[in-house]
Amino acid sequence: MRKMLIAAAALLFCASPAAAQQLRANQDAAPLAAAEATAPKAEASLYPTTDQVKADVRANEERLGQAEPVGSKSWWYLVAAIAVGVIIAAVVL
Repeated sequence: MRKMLIAAAALLFCASPAAAQQLRANQDAAPLAAAEATAPKAEASLYPTTDQVKADVRANEERLGQAEPVGSKSWWYLVAAIAVGVIIAAVVL
């Protein structure tokens, strides 16, 4: 029983940062969308900033009707966190 509790604790420990990141991303998405709707369109430049590129990609995805990008990073972070938890549990046990 003790080994199962240690394994479960390792999985929860490794998955908690990914879950917190998902929660934070969901909270930040709504105000950002409202701010972009009211912001004036900036002129194109030779060396765009990272924020400009992200805004252009987001606008193109919305235009194409994709709410979430294909291959969302948060899903892979969660999978990686669980895999690390399994490895830690295997080493501890």
